[in-house]
Amino acid sequence: MKKIKLIIITIFILSFSNFAKADLNDSLKKYLDGKDLEKGSTQIYLLKRCSAVYAYASGIVLKSDAVSSKNFIEISNNLLFKSVELMVIEENKKLEEAQKKAENNRKDLFSNYIADGKKNWEKNQSHFKGSYIAEDMAICSKLTEDN
Repeated sequence: MKKIKLIIITIFILSFSNFAKADLNDSLKKYLDGKDLEKGSTQIYLLKRCSAVYAYASGIVLKSDAVSSKNFIEISNNLLFKSVELMVIEENKKLEEAQKKAENNRKDLFSNYIADGKKNWEKNQSHFKGSYIAEDMAICSKLTEDN
């Protein structure tokens, strides 16, 4: 009985430590794999996620390149506004409700990017390179090119 308890505790600790090391966000590529891009909920999530990654990029480059930072935050806000519009249309939400939900979602996603960016910085001295954040930026840049 003691061996079983020990095994269960060990498995629990190992699974928790793996969870703690995992990225907080899945990559957009992984999220979008197999999703219907025509579906409103997928588009809304993509817009919110891209809004968050552009807000994150804005903060990262703020000290070194204020112009790019301003451009990134404008893109972020435009993407968030589009997600709000889509929520009003697709989910029949009231404008104020959609705005509040979108802002809260972006805040949560942004916090995840900050945490994962710090982990990546500790690993390789880059907020983006070698992480899903760089992949997300590439996907989101394609999204903003099309508009």
